[in-house]
Amino acid sequence: MDEINLRQKFLLILIIVTVSRNAISYSEDVAQSFRGLFTRHSNKRLSSIQADFVSNVSLDVCTGECVAAARFQCKSFSYDSIRRSCFLYAVNLNDPDVRLVDVEGRDHYETSYLKQFARLPSHEVRLMTSQSISSISPEECARRCILETRFKCRGFNYEHVVGQPVRCLLVESSPATGSQAAMTNEATDFYQKETEGAISSFINYGMGMLRPTITSEVYQRSVRGVTADGCAQRCLDETTFDCLSFDYVHEDDNRQNICHLSQYIAANVQGLVVDSVNPRHNHFERIERFLNYFYATPYAVIQGNNMKTFTKVTPNRCARLCMEEDAFVCRSFDYTVVPEATCLLSSKTSRDVGGLDTASGHVHHFEMKPLLDCGGNLTEPEGGFASPNWPRNYAHHENCVWNITTSRNKVIELRFTHFDLGLQSSDECSDEDDRLVVTDSGYRPYCVKPNTKTVTTKTNSVRLQFLSNAEVDAQGFRAFYRAEWTCNMLLKESPGEFASPKWPENYPSGSRCTWRITAPEGQRVHIVFTSFALEHHALGHCNEKLDHVRILDGGTVGSSLIGLYCGSRPSFAVVSSGQDVLVQFSSDNDPQASRPGFHAKFVFEAMNGSISDKDSRFINIGEGVEASKWQGTEEEDTRVVGSLSSSEDLLSARDESTSNGFRSAMWAVVTCLLLLVGALAVALFLVIRHYRRKINGEMEKSVDEDDSYPMESMPLQSIESSFRKNQFNNRVDLTGGAEAVAASCTVTSRNEDVATTFEEEKLPSASTALMHPRPPPRLHRPQSSYGKYHEDNVKNINVEDKTQV
Repeated sequence: MDEINLRQKFLLILIIVTVSRNAISYSEDVAQSFRGLFTRHSNKRLSSIQADFVSNVSLDVCTGECVAAARFQCKSFSYDSIRRSCFLYAVNLNDPDVRLVDVEGRDHYETSYLKQFARLPSHEVRLMTSQSISSISPEECARRCILETRFKCRGFNYEHVVGQPVRCLLVESSPATGSQAAMTNEATDFYQKETEGAISSFINYGMGMLRPTITSEVYQRSVRGVTADGCAQRCLDETTFDCLSFDYVHEDDNRQNICHLSQYIAANVQGLVVDSVNPRHNHFERIERFLNYFYATPYAVIQGNNMKTFTKVTPNRCARLCMEEDAFVCRSFDYTVVPEATCLLSSKTSRDVGGLDTASGHVHHFEMKPLLDCGGNLTEPEGGFASPNWPRNYAHHENCVWNITTSRNKVIELRFTHFDLGLQSSDECSDEDDRLVVTDSGYRPYCVKPNTKTVTTKTNSVRLQFLSNAEVDAQGFRAFYRAEWTCNMLLKESPGEFASPKWPENYPSGSRCTWRITAPEGQRVHIVFTSFALEHHALGHCNEKLDHVRILDGGTVGSSLIGLYCGSRPSFAVVSSGQDVLVQFSSDNDPQASRPGFHAKFVFEAMNGSISDKDSRFINIGEGVEASKWQGTEEEDTRVVGSLSSSEDLLSARDESTSNGFRSAMWAVVTCLLLLVGALAVALFLVIRHYRRKINGEMEKSVDEDDSYPMESMPLQSIESSFRKNQFNNRVDLTGGAEAVAASCTVTSRNEDVATTFEEEKLPSASTALMHPRPPPRLHRPQSSYGKYHEDNVKNINVEDKTQV
């Protein structure tokens, strides 16, 4: 009997424990789903009396208790981080005579259901409302919509007509469903509940359409008879152009909805316009990558609180600038579409300034969403994370773990835009302090120090753990990470790869990197440079003062030099004589000389040149290894596989690279010998030419003495015949003959680069010629080392040229 009672008691205890665990797990799940519904006030409590109290629970469980409370309407709660106690309230700061009171160690959380809605100021959806409630706040109206069970509430109109009680009008439809457009109304704001499906990837900017332009068509495609969600899906699926927005027309004159897809946003076309004939247009713009981290409130603004301004940027670019701002904590930004697409960053939010002002023009407000993730596994090549509740202070008793893993041949670079964990004790990594612990795989853990800007790991995997205590809190941290190529590393695993910093982007100036590659005993290192583009050196000779790669045949700086490489080169291979290779990369301080750099792969091989099957995948990337594993372009990988497609080719390339220095020297000697032979040949040619001209000159002189004819007794035909006869020596003896000879001659020199035209020349009479003889006209050849100038009163004729007259 006692044994039966004991068994019953044991089973009862087991059931109670199981139910308790399930209840706690359920509460934590609910809290995770609704953590974004609360706004934290640090070191505050509510002045009112609590409606319920729960002890010894975590903050997440306390959040779940407030959301799931059924006995009363939980509007807010306070959490004592020291005693781990939860105080639930049926009132909040919107109720009369309720205020916050300062208290150490306790934080107050107000519900913020409005975060689940996208506000569209000065707009309304004109549909039959499902429920109307008067004299409640927008926050309470949002809560009613979220918790409504009789129908599916998709949003609400909030009327604030001057002189009348405010009204909350819950609706079952919204512009996202395509049944009704949002129309302008100055006395009403429309709140649309967060949507599902493709339409959730777009921001609704209300009534309006893209402004037409003269130079180009604003719409690239139009579709009839689709819903707004279907239109959004078509924009996301578009492949012929980059679809960034669409205008949706609700039931045109033909009673059909029309979807207009566009590659432009409002900032590209100077804003939106309203069609006065058919005002049922709504404009939607795609939520790009960085805009996902912000709440959008179109046609609203924070007046006078902007701290930094940028012009001619897109909303997505503005969001990124806010996230990466390091001079102050950026919590929101206003974006002005016209006239210059202006981005205005601010450290304030609507809560800090008592609400937003409605903007009359194309001005939109964006507030950063609180980052609620407490840890996670990050495997993308780049990304970011932050302390919970960023950009506000983190909570107490936080224990968050992030695991970041990248490809095996890279390390992780962490960049902190902000790092503030409050006051720290003198002991490093003290359990009494809030701390961020970094555990590099295989290395001793350490804590990130205050005001740290960058941290670079030694491996491709790192664990970061954030711990906060129960006493103080602070702003926290915002970090971005990126997978980077190793620099100053020891590489022992084959196959492997390495590259210049930032490759394939340009490497930074002043870079200094050293890689020591060590193979097992009895093996050597085979390196293939798949891409090589460094600064070009003058005369093709590599200078160690400029950007270069230096490869040493050993593991120390005193090892023998394999080669010094610079400029741009096709893929090439290098093989060590032993088990170690030292690769050194250096760039000067000239940023203009920066280039993409280099990328190399290596494998270990036996001393006889054979490559093991384990490393055969290095030859053909397509077998057993994903192409993305190598982090190179498809073109580069194809080039390597094409040039080194078999083990014979690989060994041939190895032998080629081993004798690279000897072949270069031989080519230099051969080039010098060829230049010397060429110079001797030219000199010999010039000497022969000189003596040949000298001999020709003597022969011409002899012909001149024998062939001078007097012109007194010769008729004109004989003179012309004599002139043709003497064209060999280009000379005419004018000693007699007719009164004048008219001649127009074009003379072309032997080297075909001089042309001279003889004009008409009046010849003297025979008697005058006998009394005053004049020298014959000659062609003039430009002076060279083998000719002289001959000046005459007539145009010169070159004796050495065979002239055509």
